[in-house]
Amino acid sequence: MSTDVITLFEHGWTDALSDREGRLLSRLSYSSGIEALKPVIRQGKTGFQARQLVGVLRLGARTIQILPKVHRSGDRQQNQQDATRNLLLMLDYAGHLGLREVNLASLKSASDWFEVLIYLFALHLKRQWLRGEACTYQPIDALLPVLKGKWRLSAQIHRPERKHLFSVTYDEFTPDNPLNRVLRYVVEQLWQLTREGQNRQMLSELRYWMDGVTLLPVVTPQMAGAITLTRLNQHYQPLLNLARLFLEGLGLELSSGDQTVFAFLLDMNQLFEGFLTGFIQRHRREVIPEALQGCQLLPQGKNTPFYLARHGGKGVFKLKPDLVFRQGACYPLLMDFKYKGLDPGDRKLGITAADFYQMYAYLNRFRAGQVTLIYPQTMEMAGPVGSWFELEEGQGTIRAVTVNLLRDLTATAEKQALMAELRQVLEEING
Repeated sequence: MSTDVITLFEHGWTDALSDREGRLLSRLSYSSGIEALKPVIRQGKTGFQARQLVGVLRLGARTIQILPKVHRSGDRQQNQQDATRNLLLMLDYAGHLGLREVNLASLKSASDWFEVLIYLFALHLKRQWLRGEACTYQPIDALLPVLKGKWRLSAQIHRPERKHLFSVTYDEFTPDNPLNRVLRYVVEQLWQLTREGQNRQMLSELRYWMDGVTLLPVVTPQMAGAITLTRLNQHYQPLLNLARLFLEGLGLELSSGDQTVFAFLLDMNQLFEGFLTGFIQRHRREVIPEALQGCQLLPQGKNTPFYLARHGGKGVFKLKPDLVFRQGACYPLLMDFKYKGLDPGDRKLGITAADFYQMYAYLNRFRAGQVTLIYPQTMEMAGPVGSWFELEEGQGTIRAVTVNLLRDLTATAEKQALMAELRQVLEEING
């Protein structure tokens, strides 16, 4: 790995940044509104500490990559590779990748995991484009010497000087459509940011192939999220998901020295929630006990009509547990995932009052018998934590448990161990 790359794990810190790099970091934090690294002073030295964000920062020639905590050995290089693999797997389960052909061998040559994501995006877009570009019918307004499609009489009447031409609207089967405009924009952004020769070569080819697609001046995550795929281009869903991830995570600006300064950051709270939700859904047969197998699984309380209050005759403050188990009109289980540390030595386990009140609102409005909070197991814990809180007057119970993600989740045995751990949690809750 290059000496220009600093690798930190969550909450790790470094004092290796120069004064100029520190200023660039402050500028980037100010412009994006997100403080990826917090200034700290330790033993008389000024440094920067990572928080609950993972990602990549580029400060001119310097790259800082922040990885989730994975401690399986004393070998830092091995821990970095394990953490990168886990991060890619978590993104996949959270629905951001959806690409089953993850080439983990690319980790050996890539300078950071952001380059791995670029590699995956460019490789799969290139493969899809070679199979056939995604074309859709798009309405075209034109003036033609022949009548084609729909004749726009109102436009014709208002331009009598063009009476020899027909003002028409017709459908054209073209690759210049909203989906490809999003992909084309992301290709252009990544081409400017990558430092890997192989990635740059693939993106250069894609820029050439997609020359007929309009390059928009800006594309937002909302624009990508508004795209509706059909059965003809449904196979582009994983690429659209990854393109949206890039659009959500990237912040870009240029320093005064015209060196690229940018941040690509992901919130571990959201990633933890998305990973566990996706993991339980994908492995429901192995994870969910028989008594709950008939339940619908509703992420973010989808299609549930519960609000905390009403105002003007309409519901306000919609309640959205991370994962809802619905069986007919009943809700036997609600789950919420919190990427925070528990304190086994505290009689409340360190659960915040706000989180507990939130679970109390879920339990009462859904009329559920039980709600469970799932936290990550940390290195400081001697083992898994699990405890029940019985509400006053028999109004139900709230449980807080931990799951162990401090393992190589790409290994079959470790993945099966996580399935067994989650199944045990669900069996105890159901019991």
